[in-house]
Amino acid sequence: MTLGKETEMGLKELFKANAEDYMLLSLLADKLQKAGKVEEAKILMEKAKVELGHARGIFEKLYQHAGNSMLNEFTREEAEEHVSEYNNVAMKAKAEGHMDVEAMLCAYAEQEKDIAEATKRVSSMLNEFTREEAEEHVSEYNNVAMKAKAEGHMDVEAMLCAYAEQEKDIAEATKRVAKAL
Repeated sequence: MTLGKETEMGLKELFKANAEDYMLLSLLADKLQKAGKVEEAKILMEKAKVELGHARGIFEKLYQHAGNSMLNEFTREEAEEHVSEYNNVAMKAKAEGHMDVEAMLCAYAEQEKDIAEATKRVSSMLNEFTREEAEEHVSEYNNVAMKAKAEGHMDVEAMLCAYAEQEKDIAEATKRVAKAL
């Protein structure tokens, strides 16, 4: 069953909050560790792992219900919203005289563009792989299987026909992943 709009939005906000809490607790634990406060760092890392578990659980539910559309939204957000937000905050920092913050955020914006571009490239590569897997590889397996059958090698034919089916499954799986990106 598809999630209702309110439930989906609520889960997305909770996912972001848990992911943010995980990062904050992890970074704080790292600082405590470096300061020699090992026990305190350990406590925070344990709590961070709980937050990560919550984020994963919520992610799984979102993915279960939204699937590929959620990953397509991620790519779009990475390319548009995140880069825009980084640049927006960078300009505000510059206006307030924080050139170091501006430089950092501008560099991060470039990295966000790279992430979006890499995601698009991976999607394109998977689409090409899927096409080859579905068309060329399956066809070649079947072609060789028929030759083996004609030559009386039923065991080779059976093996290659089974492999051809697995190749179809690989093509379908990569097709789903490519759509997700």
